[in-house]
Amino acid sequence: MRRTINLVLLFGIIGLAILFFILDPTKNALFPKCTFHSLTGYYCPGCGSQRALHSLLHLDIAGVTHYNFLFIPALLIIIYHYTRPLLNNFFHWKLPNIFYFRQTPWIILAVVVIFSILRNLAPFHFFAPG
Repeated sequence: MRRTINLVLLFGIIGLAILFFILDPTKNALFPKCTFHSLTGYYCPGCGSQRALHSLLHLDIAGVTHYNFLFIPALLIIIYHYTRPLLNNFFHWKLPNIFYFRQTPWIILAVVVIFSILRNLAPFHFFAPG
């Protein structure tokens, strides 16, 4: 059962990646707009992530950081989380699971809140999605 769920998730992720590669979220109405931004006019921490993913799939790193500055660090943390067990088993390393550190959720929360505030202030307009 678990293997089936993993396969469905894998094919779903691959399908979404193909969709985001082919279709540009800035030019296609298929992709949803940010509800928070639509209601408040402020950018949420995730605003620009769809465009950032499209840029990443086209290897446009400058575009990724332009649309959502936290996208690459978040992606690296997620990749680390899922590859850590494989690296530990294959190379017999002892890489720690950073998500089990007591301070990790607080650090992530602080970074996301500060980023959310800064990207909505005029002096930090470069954090706002293009």
